Amino acid sequence: MKKTLKRICHSTCVGPGRFALLLILLFGVMTASAENLAGKESNLADQSTQVTGTVVDESDNPIPGVTVVVKGTTIGTVTNEVGVYTLTNVPTDATLSFSFVGMKAQEIAVGNQSQINVKMQLDAIGLEEVVAVGYSTQKKATLTGAVSTVKGEDMIRTKNENVVNMLTGKLSGVRVSQKSSAPGAYDTRIDIRGMSDDDSGPLFVVDGIPRDQGYFSRMSAEEIESISVLKDGTAAIYGLRAANGVILITTKSGTAQGGKVDITFNTSSSMQQFLYVPEGVGAVDYMTLRNEQNWQDFGKNYLVRQNPMFADEAFEPYLNGTKQSYNWMDQVFRKTTPQYQNSLSVNGGSEKLRYYFTLGYSKQEGSYKSGDYESERWNMRTNIDAQITERLKARVSLGGIMVNTTQPNGTGWTTYKLSWLVRPDAAFYANDNPEYPNGDTQYLNEGANMIVQTDADYVGYNLNRDRRFNGTLSLEYDIPGVEGLSAKASYDYAASIPDYKNYKRAYSLYRYNPDDDTYSPIQRNTPSDVARGVNFNFDTNMQLGLFYNHSFGEHNFNNFLIYEESYSSWDSFRAYRELMVESEYLFAGEDKNQSATGGGVGDRANKSLVGQLDYNYSGKYMFAFKFRYDGSSRFPEGSRFGFFPTVSAAWRLSEESFIQDNVAFLSNLKLRASYGEMGDDSSAGTYPPTTGYNLDGNEKGWFYDGTLTGGVSAASIPNPDLTWYRIKSYNLGFDFGVLQNKLSGTFDVFKRDRSGLLATSASVIPGTVGASLPQENLNSDRNFGYEITLDYQNSYRDLNYYVRGQISATKHKRTEWLETPANNSYDKWRNRSSGRYSNIWWGQESGGMFTNIEDIRNFELPMGQNSLPGDWWLVDWNEDGVINNLDEHPIASYGLPAFNYGISLGASWRGFDLALDFQGAHEVYVQYGEVLVEALPFGGQNTLTWFMDRWHPVDPSADYFSPTTEWVPGYYPVTGHDGRRSGTNGVQDASYLRLKTAEIGYTLPDRLVSKVGMKNLRVYVSGYNLLTFTGLENVDPERPGASGGASTNYIDFYNYPVNRTFTIGASVKF
Repeated sequence: MKKTLKRICHSTCVGPGRFALLLILLFGVMTASAENLAGKESNLADQSTQVTGTVVDESDNPIPGVTVVVKGTTIGTVTNEVGVYTLTNVPTDATLSFSFVGMKAQEIAVGNQSQINVKMQLDAIGLEEVVAVGYSTQKKATLTGAVSTVKGEDMIRTKNENVVNMLTGKLSGVRVSQKSSAPGAYDTRIDIRGMSDDDSGPLFVVDGIPRDQGYFSRMSAEEIESISVLKDGTAAIYGLRAANGVILITTKSGTAQGGKVDITFNTSSSMQQFLYVPEGVGAVDYMTLRNEQNWQDFGKNYLVRQNPMFADEAFEPYLNGTKQSYNWMDQVFRKTTPQYQNSLSVNGGSEKLRYYFTLGYSKQEGSYKSGDYESERWNMRTNIDAQITERLKARVSLGGIMVNTTQPNGTGWTTYKLSWLVRPDAAFYANDNPEYPNGDTQYLNEGANMIVQTDADYVGYNLNRDRRFNGTLSLEYDIPGVEGLSAKASYDYAASIPDYKNYKRAYSLYRYNPDDDTYSPIQRNTPSDVARGVNFNFDTNMQLGLFYNHSFGEHNFNNFLIYEESYSSWDSFRAYRELMVESEYLFAGEDKNQSATGGGVGDRANKSLVGQLDYNYSGKYMFAFKFRYDGSSRFPEGSRFGFFPTVSAAWRLSEESFIQDNVAFLSNLKLRASYGEMGDDSSAGTYPPTTGYNLDGNEKGWFYDGTLTGGVSAASIPNPDLTWYRIKSYNLGFDFGVLQNKLSGTFDVFKRDRSGLLATSASVIPGTVGASLPQENLNSDRNFGYEITLDYQNSYRDLNYYVRGQISATKHKRTEWLETPANNSYDKWRNRSSGRYSNIWWGQESGGMFTNIEDIRNFELPMGQNSLPGDWWLVDWNEDGVINNLDEHPIASYGLPAFNYGISLGASWRGFDLALDFQGAHEVYVQYGEVLVEALPFGGQNTLTWFMDRWHPVDPSADYFSPTTEWVPGYYPVTGHDGRRSGTNGVQDASYLRLKTAEIGYTLPDRLVSKVGMKNLRVYVSGYNLLTFTGLENVDPERPGASGGASTNYIDFYNYPVNRTFTIGASVKF
């Protein structure tokens, strides 16, 4: 394999040593250039004047808040409440720049003018806006592919520690669902057009360099300028890595300000609250339910009635206030937890040297009352652009991320489950003595005391650290003799070094002995131990390219040819030791009970040739051909390279005279079409053509010196013909704008076909082979759907407002799927998936609820001898007179939502601004088990409060099966009785609409903040996850469960909940 990788990444790969040398040389050149230019950049013209004026919109209404700047300097102001501005000491040879959100920017030369009035035009859809499209940029007006964009300033309205969550509802076709708000978890799922059904997400590209989602989610939003999403075949320019779409992130760069500097400080403080955290019942309700459960022996003989588990005397102390219930949730968890975010950025430079630097810090505390759960993050980014000579430009980009997360050892999803399940009559401490934590297994579920288990002083701690660094050096040279032709080279080096230390500490719980007033210790977590682990991940990327960007009259070209190669390596090691001394002495020379428990090494390499031919005539007819010739070291020789082309075209009908002359209200109309082919090697593993072996102590082995040594087994037979699966992507769409582009929108229909998906043949081979069959390229599937976006922006006097909405629908189908042949037509219909949707939920149909014993006795079909009022009966769907699994048929869909949508509303008025972001999903269904549908689970543990709404007799001592028994109806069945069945009555609609973000801010007038040396000051209040509208009972609909919640055994409900957050903050510019 070493030789293989050398052929993929040969001597042109630059090592870290050469990279450091290049950085030193570049900084030296920059410093020299900056010194030579120092006297040339800050001089203004000797003659200056005062300029005043008024800025209005197309209806002659004044516009307050317009930024007016002397181009190339820091001299500037904003218009007042009536749209008037005044600038002093303006050089006569200067140019004034006028900008305002939603309006087209204008530049006007001053000359000898002392009054300059401006009429700004609405730019509702930003057709002149330049967006990233993969190795280059392009105006929105000339895009031929399906691209969604969002600006950084729109992202940061959503205040969250995870940048991925800030995209929720803001990008058409992009689906974001937050799974957890746990500190340091960054646990959010993102996909494009449903193209991540196997949890492999899209490709993230930051400033032209591929990164992973972990890197992107930990970035600071303050460093992001804009985000573009390639959703259709145009993503093929990234070849085998673009199977699930591409998200392009552009970070902020410095701006030329005549050598002046802008310093911006952002700070915010938040309070977090859990969403959908249940409450357990108190002692009286708990004992009532236990007595109801115990009254009828449902498990053995339904005719036998048993004595109450709790006598009346047990209720009395709680009813008269002598004793109180123990609320374990309140004792273990805090109601609110703080979060802090701060960032400092520096932006400035001249036409020759521009720089941007930002440093950020954030801290999120967890929910445990012990205070032992928190995560801290530091972010750094520096972008420096230098015009070294007239033709040579250079850029240095440095980024760093550091995350530290600490929590008590052994805490996880069981923390919440076990806290809910503790009986309310179980004391926190033995005999209520805080010196002795309670460990009585008669009362505590699994003998776990969650007060202790969430306290690091008792149980030890887990420390997880994540260190990421990257540096990119790029050079661009304008080649003389051919206008528009340039050569570019870049090299990136990235390191990621996560490591952990888990210290498990032995501790004692206690059981009180009232007979002799003593406490018996119960040992837990023995023996103490420490585990350490570290992962070293290194990535390099090199790009060499020729770019041609030029216009000949009405003919416009944007072409390039790039050679790219990348190399990744990883090395991990884990070690463990049992402790007889304190953890600080681990590995201090003693090797007893010390062992290496695992680790591994690996690498991969790719090299590619990337090209683009992009042409448009007069911004009216557009055509683009792109390709990537990609090679991957993951496949055998002869199967490593693939050619992935894409072709796209567009026609702006609104630029045609027959449209302009006859359809006056139509401002923009563009038809688009694209086709692309891509590959994917992510499912192939690292070395699929290589025979692997497993060292397993459980395999048969041999005795050496009386010790059994485990044997070796073959992992699988290699497949020399294995290659990536191929993707064909189709997209048709149009963009439109009417009413001077005040109302705009897009519509797209798409289809993605994948072939060659990996599967293992069902052929039977003899066990003597000793290995399983290899994977082959056998299966195929299809994603298809549509997207719609609408955007309306307008203004009235001082009020500017907008309404935006987007919706997308996606379906997934298995077109050809390897499976055993069906035995008959029913078997094919019921049990085979080829040629049908992949998310069909099969189940039985609920017909109705029994309300009395007579209904049960007279029912046409037998429903079981122990059916009770409140039970659901099932439909004999196939009408064979029997209720069984043959009555199962499609009842719903499971998995991810079929429809996703977002709505954004915003307005600004005289310095005030308001933004609301809604996000929702439709057509997603769930069904739950365990604590969500069963009272007193796991042998009589505590139950959640909603189970008090249950069927029960008016007289607790009545015979449940007597026709004369009077019942109190409820939502849940009789306690202890499984009466909900598994039919459609248990299926819940998890569709929802959520107010994801609400923010209101105020920017103080310039005349006030300038007196204290500020250029700008904005204060705001913000909320996150404020309101949710859903029919789902008791569960957060954004994270309903495994694969969307179809499983009745997996309960995502146990994980760290999603938060509601309230934030106050400020942004000040100096």
